[in-house]
Amino acid sequence: MYPSSSMVTQILIFFSILSPLTFALQATDFYVHDLPLLPKGASSIRMHAGLLPVNPQHHGSLFFWHFEKKYPSDKLRTVIWLNGGPGCSSMAAAWMEIDQPVGTGFSTIDTDSFIHELDEMANQFLGFLDQYIKIFPELLENDIYLAGESFAGQYIPYIAKAILEQRSTLKLCGLLIGNGLIDPATIYKSYLPFAVANNLVVENSNLYDLINIEVEQCDQALSKQVHVFERECNIILNEILLNGAMNNRHKENQEGRCVNIYDIRLDDTYPECGKNWPLDSMYVTSYLDRQDVMSSIHINGKQVKWAECSDSVTDMFKAYNSTPSIALLPNLLKQIPIILYSGQYDLICNHRGSEAMIDGMTWNNGTGFDFGNGTSSPKDPWIVDGESAGLIRSAR
Repeated sequence: MYPSSSMVTQILIFFSILSPLTFALQATDFYVHDLPLLPKGASSIRMHAGLLPVNPQHHGSLFFWHFEKKYPSDKLRTVIWLNGGPGCSSMAAAWMEIDQPVGTGFSTIDTDSFIHELDEMANQFLGFLDQYIKIFPELLENDIYLAGESFAGQYIPYIAKAILEQRSTLKLCGLLIGNGLIDPATIYKSYLPFAVANNLVVENSNLYDLINIEVEQCDQALSKQVHVFERECNIILNEILLNGAMNNRHKENQEGRCVNIYDIRLDDTYPECGKNWPLDSMYVTSYLDRQDVMSSIHINGKQVKWAECSDSVTDMFKAYNSTPSIALLPNLLKQIPIILYSGQYDLICNHRGSEAMIDGMTWNNGTGFDFGNGTSSPKDPWIVDGESAGLIRSAR
């Protein structure tokens, strides 16, 4: 793992949608001439947006939104940001992610053609990049970084592997994953310790004993085969979400409330438990539902309606036959640097799980942050604007 460096340049965002198969398109066909309500200070940022087919037989296309860098530099870099979910749109994250697979966000796809496995997703993404490069060949001259959060911890390693093995003309230079679901086994096992450490569950309480039984059932399921999603293990999270709210907050008016899975300092209505957060997401929905907005980014508003998350994509994308992406990281680390970061209060993909994963992973002739001589990588302070923002560790 490597500490980050300041180098953000262009942002390339992808989404999915139904569109007719069109040939001989040019970059000018995707130029965003006028975005409603765009502040004057941002109007100098050149943007391109639109649809490119990835599965024309089943009317599947990915929608992209590309922001060029505001200031020139001698280094060409593009960050491709991917959403999590699976099935949640990137638009909710300030227009800095890619809505994929097909069926997500602004997307439509034939109902019998949803993505099911991670290899399938990665190959579809390569198809999109092939189409994109035909129209924007300058991407071949850019250093490319894949970035994302949550379930993108599965997407990104698979896409990176596919690019390195099948698209060597692309200059993939690094990965960035935040609060990523990379190793489900360590995440599942981290839920109870994380809940206890943050006073969501009281150690040796009745709730603690109940969850411990569920942890044992989860361990039994994982001992047979580790899947990206394990129903027996998700029960642990649900127990904490519902009952943890009672242990960490005032008991009055708690009926129908649960812990916010993205920020345990907050609560939410059940069963959303964080899906209603952030609160300003409602304004994103209303903005993206405007016909003039959709027209400006080359979307046919009569064909689609934007939704933050697609239950259909989530229900179908179980990746049951896919190996969790943790298995890909050691080989990827031989070729490119990877940055992992975690927020302190995220529960669903919490920092304890990420740290346990790194501690148990062997790459580049070493395990975890151990230097192999009785010492380990130090935790250096991360200071932003003179204030502590966290800790940084790096190795090999």
